[in-house]
Amino acid sequence: LLYPLNLVFVFLPVHRAINVSIALHIFLAGVFMYLWVSHRGLHPPACLLSSVLFMFCGAHFLHIYAGHIPNLCAIVWVPLIFLAIDGLFESGGLGWCLAGMFAVLMQILAGHPQYVFYTAVAAAIYSGLCLIKAKRYLRMILGLAGIYAGAFFLGAVQILTGMEAASESVRKGGIPFEFASMFSYPPENFITLLTPDFFGDNISFLYWGRCYLWEMSLFLSVTGLILAIYGCIYGSRSLRRFSLAMTVALVLLALGSRTPLFRLLYDFVPGFNLFRGNSKFTLPASLFIIMLAGIGLDQILRNRTVPKAVIITTLAAGAVFIAMALYLQSLAAANSADGFWKHLLQMVSVSGETYLPREHYEDPAFIRQTEIFAGRGMLITGGVCLLAGSLFAVCRFTRRACYVIASLAIIEICVFARSNLVYFDSASAQPSVIKEFAGEYADDSRILYLDNPNSAMSLGVQNIWGYDPGVLKRYAEFITFTQGANPDYASQYVDFRRFHSLYSMLRCRYFMSGKDESLKVTDTGISMPRLLLMQDWKVLPNRNDIFGAIAKADFDPSRTVILERPPNPVPEKTAQQGTVRLVDSSTDNLTIEAELQSPAILLVTDAYSRGWRAKALPGSSQQKYDVMPADYILRAVPLSTGHHLFRMEYIPSGFRIGKWVSLISVIIYVGLLVWHFSRRGAYGK
Repeated sequence: LLYPLNLVFVFLPVHRAINVSIALHIFLAGVFMYLWVSHRGLHPPACLLSSVLFMFCGAHFLHIYAGHIPNLCAIVWVPLIFLAIDGLFESGGLGWCLAGMFAVLMQILAGHPQYVFYTAVAAAIYSGLCLIKAKRYLRMILGLAGIYAGAFFLGAVQILTGMEAASESVRKGGIPFEFASMFSYPPENFITLLTPDFFGDNISFLYWGRCYLWEMSLFLSVTGLILAIYGCIYGSRSLRRFSLAMTVALVLLALGSRTPLFRLLYDFVPGFNLFRGNSKFTLPASLFIIMLAGIGLDQILRNRTVPKAVIITTLAAGAVFIAMALYLQSLAAANSADGFWKHLLQMVSVSGETYLPREHYEDPAFIRQTEIFAGRGMLITGGVCLLAGSLFAVCRFTRRACYVIASLAIIEICVFARSNLVYFDSASAQPSVIKEFAGEYADDSRILYLDNPNSAMSLGVQNIWGYDPGVLKRYAEFITFTQGANPDYASQYVDFRRFHSLYSMLRCRYFMSGKDESLKVTDTGISMPRLLLMQDWKVLPNRNDIFGAIAKADFDPSRTVILERPPNPVPEKTAQQGTVRLVDSSTDNLTIEAELQSPAILLVTDAYSRGWRAKALPGSSQQKYDVMPADYILRAVPLSTGHHLFRMEYIPSGFRIGKWVSLISVIIYVGLLVWHFSRRGAYGK
């Protein structure tokens, strides 16, 4: 919400804002990469090449297909962060420190903490390597620390709020090692450096490799990779600046649980036990490979010659890939698979990391299609290698060949990006059954729709479960318990087996099943109101005791509320229960009015969190309101006799403290910025 570039969602319809946000951030990715590469003194064509490769490379661009808008927003600031680090080591100065603070702050506000953490890890490794040659260690260390410390204080309003929310989520205290190990980069996917569609592309052919393609692709064009290798070998050491070492280190981290290193990081390095998906380290790794590609092109532009060994090796690689492609095509034509191909398919199938049914990997027709598709991709790779090798040979005769090489890499990556871009009409994204239901949906009851859960948000209805890595731990434990599983192991994943009667506590009235036009809506006819005055109550401080009580057949959640501590004031049983109504509400506040003839407990059938507060409004007879957990997952407010008018608001202490820290920090930052530029102006005069 605080990310400045998300203002487009205020002024434009959602579907247009999404398109503008994607285009804007892809463009910024190119701009920031160009600035970083040009800072090292490379030729403009080399800078342009690097910027385009970063804009459309697999580790970045494929997140559009997945709909990962926060990922894209966080990724674009990475090259700007490394630019600030380079500037700090080369010339020092406050300006580079302030630039780094801004870049890290924008990445924090973009809303993807994992990329912030992984970028910080990459920046720490890079800075450590650069410190080897630094002359003023203390000044550099203070500058680097200042970048992240300053960004922390500037973004405190979001960071502290997020940390408090995370402390109540399923990620509290870290995640199990097995969960953290998920989505580590599969070694066989290194083939995507050269053949991006080797395992399919999800558009022309189903991706049959491990995990998800958008985090398992390293493609940055065949020509770009060749230039990166050339730059790594022949580029100036001052230009390379630990790029190879960074690539190796980051790829090692991306492999995650596939190496013994990850266990040590998980056990001893804070942060590695909070996330899964170590394959995201491929993003900064791609950044340094792309830097080397720019250095390689720059070297060719300067020398206008390419060693014969490079030409011969490139041409030989092309011949090898073409031979392998023809071999796979021959296997497909014979409708058979050799030992290697069968082993590869079986390895992926039994890994437990593929999202295709096991039967696909045993279907001869599917196996044949994998051979055809992979062979076709390798044939293209071989052809590009032969063309690149030929252009290398021509470079010594004409400088134009150097520009043709750059153009070849750009054409490759643009074709890759275009072939992985999917368009759809937002109006046709939902089945007509759901649209009809949403049009008739007038009350504040909820649904349970598991086949496409997060689609409920775009329809204005509320689903009691969806894909959310930050789901409240209390809530996840309750849902896990209702499905007969151990709530001690609650996570963002639940294996639903039944529609539980206790879901009436959550105002869940409708159950949906199926997809598209086959979708069916079942109205259970039972759900509790959002606000309910209760006189019967009991105190059970232990979670398991609460779950045991609500699971009993005689428990009626509309008549009895279970609290974890005694209420104040204590409710009294009378014939007159009073009245309550919802005056106003939004995502993070409710205004409630009630009239009571005797004390009672107001039950709010919304999820409880420590961040909820209640404040008396003018005319209310009670000046202090206590928001308590009810039935373990809901909210309760003890009310005294009389007229009540209060506002219940989600305003955690992290937000209240953080907004002042951020406000003061912004004032200091602006002051330092003004002082820095005024000093530069005075010096220039």
